Amino acid sequence: MWTMTFHRTCQVSGLVAAATLALVLLGTATGRNALAWVYLQSIGAMTNATHIHSFPLDRSYPTCPQCM
Repeated sequence: MWTMTFHRTCQVSGLVAAATLALVLLGTATGRNALAWVYLQSIGAMTNATHIHSFPLDRSYPTCPQCM
């Protein structure tokens, strides 16, 4: 019984923490700037990753390193 109560308490506190974090990030200018920075960094990382791997790594590709 105690384990069930503990897990429910952890779930509720996690939801409260997530909601608080979301409100802080969206409700303040600093939070919105941080979210915009993370978004731009992730877009840049995806752009760089597509330029680094210019060849496909699927099983049908003749020089696939996993296939050899």
